[in-house]
Amino acid sequence: MQGSGIAGIIMASDERSYRRLVLLITSIGSMMAPLDGSIVGVALPSMTAGLMMNYVSVIWVPSAYLVTLAVTLLIIGRISDTHGRRRILIAGLVIFVLGSVLCSIATSGEELIVFRVFQGIGTACMAATGTAIVTDVFPASERGKALGINIMSVYIGGSIGPTLGGVLTYAFGWRSVFWVNVPIGLVALTLVLLRLRESVPKATKGPFDISGMATFAVGLVSLLAAMTVGESVGWAAPLIIGLFVLAAISFALFVLAEMAKGDSAMIDLSLIAHNRLFAAANIAALLNYTAFFSTSFILSFYLQRVLGRSALETGLILLSMPVTMAILAPVSGYASDKVGSRVLATGGMICITVGLLLLSTLTLSSSTLHVTVYLLLLGAGMGLFSSPNTSSIMGSVASRQRGVASGMVATMRTTGQSLSLAVTGAVIATVASTSVVTSLFAGTDPSAIAVESEAFVRGMVLAFIVAEAIAGIGGVFSAG
Repeated sequence: MQGSGIAGIIMASDERSYRRLVLLITSIGSMMAPLDGSIVGVALPSMTAGLMMNYVSVIWVPSAYLVTLAVTLLIIGRISDTHGRRRILIAGLVIFVLGSVLCSIATSGEELIVFRVFQGIGTACMAATGTAIVTDVFPASERGKALGINIMSVYIGGSIGPTLGGVLTYAFGWRSVFWVNVPIGLVALTLVLLRLRESVPKATKGPFDISGMATFAVGLVSLLAAMTVGESVGWAAPLIIGLFVLAAISFALFVLAEMAKGDSAMIDLSLIAHNRLFAAANIAALLNYTAFFSTSFILSFYLQRVLGRSALETGLILLSMPVTMAILAPVSGYASDKVGSRVLATGGMICITVGLLLLSTLTLSSSTLHVTVYLLLLGAGMGLFSSPNTSSIMGSVASRQRGVASGMVATMRTTGQSLSLAVTGAVIATVASTSVVTSLFAGTDPSAIAVESEAFVRGMVLAFIVAEAIAGIGGVFSAG
């Protein structure tokens, strides 16, 4: 009996050690995507000038990455439920590292956009499996805390990115920012190959939902393309109207395809139709990221082109938001295990709404202190919202659906991020025109900087007002 008790203690200790290892591996994977995104955001003005990119191309550098994520996350989540999460994670790390190397040697804006698609596929494999692996391994009583730590790593990546991106861009040029992913990715890959066990029992392999993925992809790309180029082509132009119609038809066909697929669908529509908590929390996440994500993109150009700050200074200012998020994410995750998710997530949405309202008061002569304080408030809102929201979604489904739920969470996030860039771009370009914004972004005509800056700031203010309204609606869904 005594030997059996000792063996049990050893097994329990080994299991705790393995859980910590799993959390380390998934946290490294979770850190890589926001690290890459925030580094690229700070380096965008230098990329724009170096590759002679226009306004629409600049928008698609982050958008191509995010659209790829949004299109592939759900199907990869489904595959991980039936084929195993470990092998999908391995493939993701390899593709992401390769895509990063290719981005660093791009010779044109078009090449850079294509290589960002490679990065998006790799990130999708990591994002769709990481949350599910953590949920598989940790018991329900520790899930919120574990997810909070995992989400904290997302914000750590976002925290490191702006400063590191500013330093690298300032010292070595924009190409150097992509090389950061290589050693981190190789370390994570080594740990997965040597230590990670498969967390999903062998299951029957279902058919690949090609029709669902194709219709969703066509719908999302058509919508974002119409919103991105609408101002320059003309909102009433046949091309733009055709893209909006194509998007509507594609999304309708997507729903019909998913209903016909049943259990093999990319999205289990019963989760949305019959699981109120799952549906409301996912809608809140979609609106949250639609309102919030483009903030760093806008402010990177505002700080460097309008206020005249360097890439390094811009990185340090933008650092305030993800640092706050990283500090609060594990705290709110732990608190959600004790008091539930609704109050915390809704409070976070209120903070975000107020922060966006304050950002809409920025002018041509605002101080960096004002920008920093407003970013701190936004960071607090995101830190309060993300962990409880994710925990409530993952806790509302059965274990066999966690890969799909994880993919759904990530899809709402990346779809919201893609829409955020498209909405922001459309609003700013409508007020300032694409030619003015392109000139400002590239910094090619110093003599016209005052006129361009004034027009850009007017568009930026309106974009923040629109984002504030979206965040307010998200708060209603979170509270409901």
